Amino acid sequence: MGNNTPLTEVKVKPSSNSISNTINAESVLSESQRRYRGLFQRMVDGFAYCQVIFDQNQNPVDYIFCDVNEAYRRLTSLGNKLVLGKKVTELASDLKDSPFDWITVCGKVALTGKRLAFERHCPSLGKWFAVNAYCPEKGYFAMIVKDITQRKKTEKALRQSEKQYKKLANSITDMFFALDSSLKFSYWNRTCEKFTRISAENVLRRHFFEVFEKGKVTKKAVKIYARAMKTRKPQFYIERLPTLDEGRIFEIHVYPTGNGISVFAKDITERIKLQGTLEQYTKRLEELVKIRTEKLKAVERLATIGETAGMIGHDIRNPLQAIIGEVYLAKCELDVLPEGDAKERVFENIRCIEEQAMYINKIVTDLQDYAKTLTPVMQEVDLEETIQGVISTLNSPDNVKVFYFIQKPFPTLKTDPSFVKRILTNLALNGIQAMQETGGELTINVFSREKTFITAISDTGVGIPDDVKDKIFKPLFTTKSKGQGFGLAVVKKLVEALGGEISFETKVGKGTTFIIELPYAKKT
Repeated sequence: MGNNTPLTEVKVKPSSNSISNTINAESVLSESQRRYRGLFQRMVDGFAYCQVIFDQNQNPVDYIFCDVNEAYRRLTSLGNKLVLGKKVTELASDLKDSPFDWITVCGKVALTGKRLAFERHCPSLGKWFAVNAYCPEKGYFAMIVKDITQRKKTEKALRQSEKQYKKLANSITDMFFALDSSLKFSYWNRTCEKFTRISAENVLRRHFFEVFEKGKVTKKAVKIYARAMKTRKPQFYIERLPTLDEGRIFEIHVYPTGNGISVFAKDITERIKLQGTLEQYTKRLEELVKIRTEKLKAVERLATIGETAGMIGHDIRNPLQAIIGEVYLAKCELDVLPEGDAKERVFENIRCIEEQAMYINKIVTDLQDYAKTLTPVMQEVDLEETIQGVISTLNSPDNVKVFYFIQKPFPTLKTDPSFVKRILTNLALNGIQAMQETGGELTINVFSREKTFITAISDTGVGIPDDVKDKIFKPLFTTKSKGQGFGLAVVKKLVEALGGEISFETKVGKGTTFIIELPYAKKT
């Protein structure tokens, strides 16, 4: 290998030491060459040592094979052909038709001394080669050739597989993306672009937290992704995704892969809404059935009470009226008796009997009024006179003071006086009962408006607890140890029969105000 120019022979008589040294050197050189040749021939990769032929302008036009190993012969299909000293154009006649200019490329390596590595396909052999060319001395080049045909076939198959995979992934109507073990995006399908409005080029090879800022949702997602990679088991959860449309809900499946995870996210917003609607509808139906059932039971119970009240009302009232009459006569007879302790005790007993008789009468009246259909009889009413009459019959205890105020001039009122009297009486008695132990003040205030008037009955009693506020107008509900729970229910029914409305304001320990708004004349 190298320059073949013959050297001028000079005859020198060697000394004995010189001859010995020469023999030793030649022996060492011979052994070194033998080892080199053995290593050279046993190389797995092909090796060729070539001299480049240049034209007069120093352009490479051919190259000569100075040495090649067995692997090079096998890879290039040269076999036992005579190669050494041959030009490449003699061995490969179709080289000039190759799209890759081997002579020019290798000639530049020999001329410039720069190492060059490249991969090229050889059509005549149907193989791919990886070539590493370098310049051991000017005008020469050596190249190591490796057969990479199988790798190229695998890469091509992988590219085709990846192409099909991407085509399939992009055809999926659900979101699909992939992350590597460092949580960098390696795939992002078109549905992801649609939902997030972030293109694939702005996502790929970026970290999850670069694309989506750290937050409650993203931290939860990363925790689940890490669990999938650690346990090598699929994960499933339902969550909103960190997108521009945070109102959407996704069913998310996380699958571990060879180097990371794949994530499928299915939009289930409409399904969740539908489920929620169905659940609400079902719950509402159940509530309605329960309410209707309770109402039906209450109606049946009230109907039974009404029928009973209607049947026994007259039977109770007849002896009741007799009792009240006898009590009145007894009081008259007591008035003419001389004063004394006995008279006082009898008078107190009669007063107690009278109170209880009036209470019985109220219960019967409430039962009948609630059970029957109310038809008010409209007539002109002096409201102030009605209020005064109600106050005079209250028989309030000494520790309760009763006041009233009516705005004047007060417009003419056309309503049912018996209804108004019952409303005021029931509410006033409720207020007095709320102040029996502590005492206080009962106030009736009346104010006029354009088409209605407001009547407010206030007490300074115990007030109404929050947990019973929504029940106080229901029949058979009472917080009193003595009572049937029809008083306020009858009041509400009477107010509505007159075309009005009733509400209340209360504070525990401070008192209650019932507010009634009635029209001056009920519409017919």
